[in-house]
Amino acid sequence: MKRTTPALMLQQDLTYEIGTRELAPREPGEVLVEVAWAGICGSDLHVVNTGAWVSYWPATIGHEVTGRVLESDNPALPVGTGVVLDSRIPRRRDDGALRADRLDADLAWLGEERPGGFAGLVTVPAESAFPVPDSLDLEDAVLAEPLAVTLCALDGVRSAPDRLLVLGFGPIGALTAAAARRRWPSCAVEVVEPGAGRAELARSMGFTVLDAPEGLFDVVVDAAGYPGALQAAVRATRNGGAVLLIALAHGPSSVESAMIVERSLSLTGSHGFDDEHLRQAITFLAEAPHEFRPVVSHRLRLAELPGFLTHGRPDAVKVLIKGQP
Repeated sequence: MKRTTPALMLQQDLTYEIGTRELAPREPGEVLVEVAWAGICGSDLHVVNTGAWVSYWPATIGHEVTGRVLESDNPALPVGTGVVLDSRIPRRRDDGALRADRLDADLAWLGEERPGGFAGLVTVPAESAFPVPDSLDLEDAVLAEPLAVTLCALDGVRSAPDRLLVLGFGPIGALTAAAARRRWPSCAVEVVEPGAGRAELARSMGFTVLDAPEGLFDVVVDAAGYPGALQAAVRATRNGGAVLLIALAHGPSSVESAMIVERSLSLTGSHGFDDEHLRQAITFLAEAPHEFRPVVSHRLRLAELPGFLTHGRPDAVKVLIKGQP
């Protein structure tokens, strides 16, 4: 008997609704997961507005996903296991193993190459399901995927900074600030955020919010990607410091190379994460969920997702979609 699931159905003309998706038969080595929560990422909004990166239609996007295993032939993932899904689509390697490498030229993501988590059910390779401890609520565990992105980025910092600045206190910026404070407890982590609601969130989480500092910080993280963000990041970095780019800015940006050369700045981009970062994110969330939980501003039912995508919420930070009634 064929399985179906309620799911966001994004059409090629960029219209969308909650419809019914017929699931492909589960292949050997795959697991069927009942979605508990799925987070909305900025890249999801970009897909909805542009259709970028999607290779099948209608699409069911959503790559920040937690749930429980419903069907499995993998002894390491028995039915009922709580899992975080790896958003990277693994590829078959020469040794026969399925692995995902964030530096692969053909790296693809859950929801864009195969149906994702804005649904009641999702099927993924067993290699893409990472078990979570029973002590970790799946509503907290759903932050593991974006947190892994920030942990991977912070690995690019060569030495412990005394001062670190985050540009933008959206979901990735907020998680970056929280992860940096956890990694370097003695580091002063500060934030630039013009939005009143997000700035207040930053303060409530214990971060100092600044206006437009210059030349003060060992590390400046661009987690916003607004026009001029790269220039602002360079200006705020001390001589010999580092600029770390996480935001997926889609417009051109220009900086005089002399500003980087004469001040001996390093400029590093970071995309995605590796297995170790996802495991570390799960561990951090299990150890101290209260440090990351404030990032979640809204929890919606799947039926409410189209309305959010159409109208948005100006006060939103991380929005979670409940996969099951």
